[in-house]
Amino acid sequence: MDSKKTTSKSVSSDQQFKVVNDFLKTVSDQNRLRILQVLGKKTLTVGEIYKKLGLPQNLTSHHISRLKKVELLNEKREGTFRMYSVNAKKLKEYSKAFQELLGF
Repeated sequence: MDSKKTTSKSVSSDQQFKVVNDFLKTVSDQNRLRILQVLGKKTLTVGEIYKKLGLPQNLTSHHISRLKKVELLNEKREGTFRMYSVNAKKLKEYSKAFQELLGF
């Protein structure tokens, strides 16, 4: 019976480790951090983001795609534009999971 508890706990820890690891890999890129920083509490289009950062549009779109994959960005359509903002709720969830993984 104890082995089942240990196994389910390690699976949970393994899943938590993977989630935190994916998050950290994503935000470890300087350009992705800069995108999050530029957005802050704002909502911007890809065009506005790449102009502020001085990055090519295709590279900015690539980084936005990676941030969306881990749900760090919200996306909403306004006409033909896609507007992006930081998903603060998800960012807090990742922060909490990271702290729990470290035993805080």
